[in-house]
Amino acid sequence: MSLMLNRKFTAYKPCNMQNKYLKITGLSALVLLIFILTALSFRGQDRNSGPKGRSEEATQYVCSMHPQVIRDSPGDCPVCGMFLIELIALDDNKYDSSMTDIVLPVNKSVLASVRTVVPEQMSLPVAIEASGIVNYDPRKVQTISARFGGVIEKSFVRYQFQYVRKGQKIFEIFAPNIYDERWNYVRLIQTYPDREDLTAEALEWFRLIGLSKGQIDTLKKTIRPDYYFAVYSPAEGYAVSLDFNPAFSDGDETESATGGLSQGSGGVGLTDGKSVGTGDPLFRLADVRALLVELKVKTQEGSLLKRGQKVTVFDPLFPDRNLTGDIDQVEPLNGGIFQSVRIYIRDEGKILSPGRQVQASIAVGGRDGLWVPASAVVILGTRRTVMVRNDNKFIPVEVATGVEADGKIEILSGIDATSEIAEKALLLIDSDGFISPGHAVTAEKILHQHSEQITVR
Repeated sequence: MSLMLNRKFTAYKPCNMQNKYLKITGLSALVLLIFILTALSFRGQDRNSGPKGRSEEATQYVCSMHPQVIRDSPGDCPVCGMFLIELIALDDNKYDSSMTDIVLPVNKSVLASVRTVVPEQMSLPVAIEASGIVNYDPRKVQTISARFGGVIEKSFVRYQFQYVRKGQKIFEIFAPNIYDERWNYVRLIQTYPDREDLTAEALEWFRLIGLSKGQIDTLKKTIRPDYYFAVYSPAEGYAVSLDFNPAFSDGDETESATGGLSQGSGGVGLTDGKSVGTGDPLFRLADVRALLVELKVKTQEGSLLKRGQKVTVFDPLFPDRNLTGDIDQVEPLNGGIFQSVRIYIRDEGKILSPGRQVQASIAVGGRDGLWVPASAVVILGTRRTVMVRNDNKFIPVEVATGVEADGKIEILSGIDATSEIAEKALLLIDSDGFISPGHAVTAEKILHQHSEQITVR
């Protein structure tokens, strides 16, 4: 019995060990299978996610000179013919402090090597440059009127801008009623020709109606007065019609072959046989040596002007021939971009012709402020922009400017003395674009706006 039990036990033991080995082997195989399936699962996800990500961010190509040209495939720019380069997303760029790499996409950056400057705080002598037009001085255009009524027998002033000397005979008139109300004055000077104490009032009246000393002496010696009178000019100037406008404006003047300017043509309205009454205006005399120069000055420069400042006026065709005068009036601001300045000038040498365009320089003295080179400021209509360096980029910043002097522009606000700006800002601007300060530029806006930032290499 004992022997049989031993045999059973011996036969059972090897069978138990075999089962235990099989269990261990199966568990190991299960773990390995799970590991393999997990790895295959991650690999499948990577394969699926890769093409999907590339499809969401398809490669685009752009022209480095014309960033508005963007294509989905390589090719040539239809504007300039250059090769299109790959458009790089902003977040994918990496750059270091040496700034040797282009870190922005070409639709937001321009490869450039630009010299920079900083604004300078200093005082500069300011001379305001302005342009304007020459007019007749309206204070020196006087009207010649008839001092007594009658009929003009003969006129000696027949055409526009005829030169008339002071004391020159201008017309002859028949005035039969000249002495009707003052006949006692005639009898008085005829009776007492040498008694000026008695005839003083009569003589004054004869002078007021325009009789010369010779005409009065003739009247003293004549029993029957002559009713034909010669009328003489009381002033010197150029005869013009009564509707003559001494103020020229652009496009109003016509230039003659001799270089003189006139408004219209024909006579002055003083014709033979014309009947005139006492006090009727006949024509006008314009003094061409008395000129009014009206200048247009920028509104931002108006605060520097004051009455009495010296002004040099010259014709652009003859810059060496100039005249000087003083500011007489600065018109108040009217909300426009220009305001008018008036200068009265006496031109004895007839250097300037009324109606001509002229240039002027107004010396206003020194001006202390923050100055930058004129080339550093980009003028965009009524706006002014400079390119400020920020790390490795140039960013357009809008500034308020003042006057310009000696090739520099005064900065009123927008940047300070520590700002580093491009000396020649136009080199950073695409002629096909437009700067929009402070706003990002997207691909959708690239047709209408320029780059927001410019990277320095």
